[in-house]
Amino acid sequence: MSRTDLDTMRPLHPHAPPSAGPHHLLAHLGEDAETRSYLGRSPDKAPVRVVIPRSGSAIDPSVRSAFVHRVKSAFGSKDPYVASIVDADFDSPVPWAVIERPLGPNLADLVQNHGPLPTAALHPLALATARGLAALHSARRAHGSLAPENVLISEDGALLADPGLTSTANDAAPADDVLSWASVLCFASSGTPGTEGLDEVPLQLRGMIDACLHEDADLRPGAADLVNMLGGTTSSTAWPPEQIPVIETFADAMRRLLSDDPPSPAPGGRGRFLGMTAAALALTLVVASGAVWGNDRLLSALGGDGAAEGETEDAPGLITEAACADGYGLPEAEADLGDLPATAAVFSPDGDVLAVTGGEQGLGLWDWRNNEPIAHPAEEGAVISDPVFSPVGCMLAAVRMEEVEEETRYRLATTYDLPSGEILDHLGALPEPRPDGSRRLVPVSSVDFSPDGRWMAVGTSTEYQLVRDHSIGLVDLATGETVRTFNDEEATGDLAFLDATRLAAYGSGIVTVWDVETGERLETIRNVQGGAITTIPDRNQIVYVGNGRLVWRDLTDGSDIATFLMEDYSEGVFTPDLRSIAADADRGLVHVSWVQTTDEEDPDDRETILRAHLWEVESGEDLLAGNEDAMARGAAFHPEVIAGVDREGRVVIMDPGTLEVIETLG
Repeated sequence: MSRTDLDTMRPLHPHAPPSAGPHHLLAHLGEDAETRSYLGRSPDKAPVRVVIPRSGSAIDPSVRSAFVHRVKSAFGSKDPYVASIVDADFDSPVPWAVIERPLGPNLADLVQNHGPLPTAALHPLALATARGLAALHSARRAHGSLAPENVLISEDGALLADPGLTSTANDAAPADDVLSWASVLCFASSGTPGTEGLDEVPLQLRGMIDACLHEDADLRPGAADLVNMLGGTTSSTAWPPEQIPVIETFADAMRRLLSDDPPSPAPGGRGRFLGMTAAALALTLVVASGAVWGNDRLLSALGGDGAAEGETEDAPGLITEAACADGYGLPEAEADLGDLPATAAVFSPDGDVLAVTGGEQGLGLWDWRNNEPIAHPAEEGAVISDPVFSPVGCMLAAVRMEEVEEETRYRLATTYDLPSGEILDHLGALPEPRPDGSRRLVPVSSVDFSPDGRWMAVGTSTEYQLVRDHSIGLVDLATGETVRTFNDEEATGDLAFLDATRLAAYGSGIVTVWDVETGERLETIRNVQGGAITTIPDRNQIVYVGNGRLVWRDLTDGSDIATFLMEDYSEGVFTPDLRSIAADADRGLVHVSWVQTTDEEDPDDRETILRAHLWEVESGEDLLAGNEDAMARGAAFHPEVIAGVDREGRVVIMDPGTLEVIETLG
């Protein structure tokens, strides 16, 4: 609905649960220090907000106990001005609570899309929210995160989105709630965040707001005092008639969305449902409000718990707890990041940033929506390849060429924590020392992050060694240390995590699935061609080239979700160089690109040919047939667009429905 909500609500993280009991999760709403909140749909298709302890908190007995205690204390409490808990599970491995979410906008939506509330609506808003706080405080609970996005607006009136699950009431907490309440009224009166709009508050409320903003918390009125000053519990909280049609518009949009049956899933099931839900949600709410935003996220929040912009999933030690949109501690980009051609492009986890490697620019970050360079993490002329973002925070890893001696270079893994600007090199699994204590330099071939951001795997090429050493190193991102190495039989050409503990690694015609915590070999796939694989994290699916086909396989039962014959891949004498594989599970698309060398007898006559396919799983159609140019070097998928690296190395932003080029970077 609003820009605030577009920034707050996000697609489900790859390792987020698909449901909580019978409540299906649709999207991530926000988080605080201990919990995460999701938009959910109950079996009767009613909207709800599902609150689940964060992964780190769920296993902390004290945090878990506090969460369960607060849920139990609020469970069964019924107040018309506080969203109530409708379901909970205290005995599951991760407890959860489900909170009602009536149809309609939140206050942030309403004001940002339709302007400040009319004076006649301010009194009902003030009284309803004050009564909600009074109910919480009398039950020895505090709201703790009262803000415009946490005030829900329905046709029946206003209510607080949170029944006090994040804070234990004490004198300081209720006083903070009262201060936040005053800020909410200032925002509703002016449309300006915080208390900057104090001058716009009507005179009949101004004295009360001034009292709530008193610097000395002990001199602020209590919530019960506010209720009395606003006319008491018998005073009306009904909206003025002119406010109802606006609320109904939002409510109808939500009702249509929640009444739709889930579409049939593409490979892997849940991802396609979530992707289509996201698109439907964004489209429905844009139409409902009569405005277009859409540049910051695909999704808009239907309510939340006040998570600040930029909050992320749990971030380990090396990853700064900030999103890409929070800024960069890196050298600012010059007007021109350098001439392309690019070799690869990848979107940040929040979708706002496009990282591009190749050409003279080394590594450049782009605000792709505005076609503007943002930052330049690597020096010009640096040879950077295979970029990949951590799914949490805003950390990028890539393979970088390092010159160690004159005319001697080797590859290592480099991480760039974009918010802090910290750049670190990682060597991966080092060979056993020589008798004199020295070690051979081993080139890094690939790098990937686990879906929870806990691990980074670094693969190395060991094929030239007489004695095989481990070719995979596991880096603990909490410390930056390589804590485990494994795979003493094959070089590792590419690797990709399947979930938080299982890693798929390619080497010498074999893909091996490893348990990264034990180093145990779990599964083997043979007759694999080329040096590139990709996985669909947490769906147990892998995509690779084998026996002249592109294969999308479900490892749960060993079945092939889709296969595509690649006759042109094996038609030459020389082994093709498989450059990239990328899959979009939400749209059911898979892209593959490679380099083919012609087989003329005279080497001077041979040509290098770029080849690519983009298959649609449902129809089996090659969408690039006869027009490979726009994605000849690679592709990156985003919920709004596709970024292609074209034959000339230019990065083009494409419409995913028509594959028409919308814009070219630079």
